[in-house]
Amino acid sequence: MLDASADVEPLWEICAPTTDAGHQDPETTLPPVARRLIGAVRDGTAGGLFPPVVTAGPEGTVRLDRLLGGAADARMLAHALADQRFAPLLALLERLDDWCARAARRYSPVMAGGVLDVTNADLFGPVVSEAFVACATGRAHYARDRVAEWAERCEAFLTLFLDRLLRDMRGCWPEEPAFRGPVIGLWAHGEETHNGRQRVLRLDCAGGGRVAYKPRPASGELLFTAQGGAGSPASVFGMLNDAPAASGEVRLPVLSCWTGAGPGYLWQEWIEPPAQWGAIRTSGQWRLMGTRLPPREAARFWHRAGSLAAAMFAFGITDMIGGNVVTGTRPGESEPLLYPIDLEIYFCRVSRLYDTGLLHDRTAEVDQHHVGLESTPRWCSAEGPPVCWSEEPAGALRLHRRRRPYTREETRTVVADTEGRAGYGPYLPAMLRGMFDAWTLMCRQRPAIRRFLASATAGHYVRVLRQPTYRYFDALVPRWLSGGGAAPVPAEPGVRFDRPELDQLRRMDVPYFVRSLDGGPVLRIAPPPRPFGTAPVAARPEPEGGWPPLPELLDGANLELAGLGVALRDAVEHVFDDVTELVVTDKALGVRLHLQSPAEGQVGFDWPEVGRRVTYIWTREKVRLRIDPVDAPEVPAEPAPAGEVRRRLLRLDRLDGAIRMPWADGGMADTTGERRLRTLTDAGIAWLSGVVTEHGWPGHAMVGGAAAGAASRLVQHAREHLEFRRHCLELMRQAAAGGDLPWREVAYLTDELRLADGLPQVYGTKFEPVAGRLVPYPIEEPDEVDHRRAAMGMEPLADYTDRIRQRFPLSGKEAS
Repeated sequence: MLDASADVEPLWEICAPTTDAGHQDPETTLPPVARRLIGAVRDGTAGGLFPPVVTAGPEGTVRLDRLLGGAADARMLAHALADQRFAPLLALLERLDDWCARAARRYSPVMAGGVLDVTNADLFGPVVSEAFVACATGRAHYARDRVAEWAERCEAFLTLFLDRLLRDMRGCWPEEPAFRGPVIGLWAHGEETHNGRQRVLRLDCAGGGRVAYKPRPASGELLFTAQGGAGSPASVFGMLNDAPAASGEVRLPVLSCWTGAGPGYLWQEWIEPPAQWGAIRTSGQWRLMGTRLPPREAARFWHRAGSLAAAMFAFGITDMIGGNVVTGTRPGESEPLLYPIDLEIYFCRVSRLYDTGLLHDRTAEVDQHHVGLESTPRWCSAEGPPVCWSEEPAGALRLHRRRRPYTREETRTVVADTEGRAGYGPYLPAMLRGMFDAWTLMCRQRPAIRRFLASATAGHYVRVLRQPTYRYFDALVPRWLSGGGAAPVPAEPGVRFDRPELDQLRRMDVPYFVRSLDGGPVLRIAPPPRPFGTAPVAARPEPEGGWPPLPELLDGANLELAGLGVALRDAVEHVFDDVTELVVTDKALGVRLHLQSPAEGQVGFDWPEVGRRVTYIWTREKVRLRIDPVDAPEVPAEPAPAGEVRRRLLRLDRLDGAIRMPWADGGMADTTGERRLRTLTDAGIAWLSGVVTEHGWPGHAMVGGAAAGAASRLVQHAREHLEFRRHCLELMRQAAAGGDLPWREVAYLTDELRLADGLPQVYGTKFEPVAGRLVPYPIEEPDEVDHRRAAMGMEPLADYTDRIRQRFPLSGKEAS
């Protein structure tokens, strides 16, 4: 098994203390609150107050092995906390413990006993863990100042929260029995903080329901998803659900959310996982749990998800990446929906469906595949603690910065069916029909939407994301681990933070700005103990069209029938490789789909109520709209060469795999199989050379990711066609530079050609059997290989080698 921290420098290490009768037990020297914490760790109830212990997971991830717990961990922790460097942490624990004692008495009407306890890892885990890491890894003066500030801000944040809870439970709390108090559990979100180290909290109510507390004024949930009363929709989605259908039934997600008695925060129903829950991927000991639906139910789910996607495109709702949108159910519901649960950024310029965050744009500057509509059940997670322990063979614990993705054990964004198919690719007609039905409804209801927004937007704010969040994280984490500095520094050249951003980064907050839906300047928020206040900032440069809210979206100017075309094209491109049938006529849905390449195709929708068939026809450059009588003969799509190229590449790849895998499993000794492979490859190269001459390299945009990968593999295998392969390498470099091909494909062919020329490989992708195991062929400057691989988007060589050896175990004959 791989060492989960082998590719990083350790930040700190603790070892099991030696037992010596002549030395005092370090635990007895700790203050009472620290001894109580050590006791809780010994009992296995407070491990979440510290970084987790991780080990190697599947596909280059690291997975949770365990939390600190038991006698051995308690002894090591007591030994560590006795070190003077942890004095700021002990001071934080004492301060928060004193606050808990006072708060438990003051807020007993709304807070059950035992919740406000400094050993409650659900609540205090994030701040205690961060303080522990700061003390272990940072400079003494930095840890002293920062940890003391975090303790003060944590106290102010929780005091403000409890004051609001006490006031609101008495005055403006919903009457639903599930939300009845007192609160019997509190959990703090650990991923990021805003506005004075404030976090999203989850409240577990005595009535059985759960509520999210969101200490921020951006209030998209209230505007779009709030559930109204009888005859009085409280939100845009509620109004659309109540409106008469246009071209088909539409159901958009709504949930209970409400304002408090003061401004600057909101309460929101917590959406639970659905009952249709099970393993959607397994690999040995690992299981990935997610939503699993029977095919009929899956088709209804994706129709409704399509309606949500169209609404987000229409209203300029963005940042719908994984975690901000989840699949779940509400009490009394039998089928799940996709719920946006963190809706802060809306009325933005959204020219592509990718801009919403629901889909992955492979040409974007960040490879963020954890989107709201994930189509692949990957093991990696976009979240997880940035600092972890790994356990040494002798029992010592090594603290290190996590460089690899965290293994996820469940996902709320990947939805599969009971036949093992993930994402909406197998249900593309239903998804597209849901988009069309919602779009026609919004177009028909445009005057009503405009009136609703004109009356409902007063007092609402929208978040202004001035920099991509990853840039803020790239500046925060190194500063936290290295002991601070004069100012956070952007990791990218040419990027700068201005004073309002730096002020928030210095206190380890992700910078947060808002703007009123009435317009006006960009605002920053005053942190606690002040309940709510704003101040304008000079936010430059402004994006094209200005900061949200964009007036034309409030006015519904984009709600025209033709405006959906780009979103339909993007939705198809996102799952093109998952679509098995490129020509589909679904009479039940009234959908006629004809795809030719990821960016070429058409889809027609029957609209019997108006006697029309509406067809969207697209290429990468433009989208056209055609409207015919609903009973008109279907107009065939114009043939496109990309479709035939794709089909042939995939067929060649299937044939190659059917011959190559048995040949490889048999030790590559079958001369008949080798001749068949050579014949197939030679014929494929002869055909591909004509394709390349006429159309250029068949990359993702032309044939989709699967077929583009097949073209790359074909060229790699053609070892007797050196000049053509060198020509292809240059074409592949150009395609990769334009985002049309993964750079790793360039790395594979580069190493092939280097070996053919008798030179060491560059990226370590090629292997040979040596002394009973596969090892990479000689590598040029091997100490730099992981840096070169990282630049090509590839995992460290040690991880790759481990995967290759597991995939191709040597037989006895090969190993001898």
